[in-house]
Amino acid sequence: MTSDVAIRLATRRDIADMMALEARYYVGNLDPSERANGFISNLQTQDWFTWAVDSSGVHGAVTDDGSVVGFIAVTDPPAPAQAGLSPIIQRVLDLAESLEFNGKPIAQQRFALRGPVCVDAAARGRGVYSAFNAATRAAYRERFDLGVLFVSTDNPRSLHTATTKLGAQSLAVFEVDSQRYHFLAFSF
Repeated sequence: MTSDVAIRLATRRDIADMMALEARYYVGNLDPSERANGFISNLQTQDWFTWAVDSSGVHGAVTDDGSVVGFIAVTDPPAPAQAGLSPIIQRVLDLAESLEFNGKPIAQQRFALRGPVCVDAAARGRGVYSAFNAATRAAYRERFDLGVLFVSTDNPRSLHTATTKLGAQSLAVFEVDSQRYHFLAFSF
């Protein structure tokens, strides 16, 4: 990674920048030709970002001038009955009850939800994603046994990155609102 980008825990001051970055790469805000470089499938609320930052669950990639050029979230899974869950997250939690990873049901292990992950186009190819993986593994390996995430089947770049750089395995494909997603898991 280049020396002008540092990975650190995000703070509340970073929330507006992270939300703007997420919105910029949200699938609904991209032209179809722009989606080939990866996209965000699910927008988070400001309340979610505040909760995730306050629970030390978000790392940011920040330039020397303080600009947020990427972020990654690794958080405790919400309770399945929690109000306001997106249909995608609800389905991920349902699958965690029925799928196994490393020979055990996921829900019976200490698992985290990983994502969203977003890296601005200007910071790609500079080692940010690999630095995120190293930082989050170091930060959470004592807290979690595994992480789960979802990637749209229409997002082959993100799927390739998750499987090759993170080492995540696709355990199932599920559908929400006529969109298909991979359910993936990885060991910390």
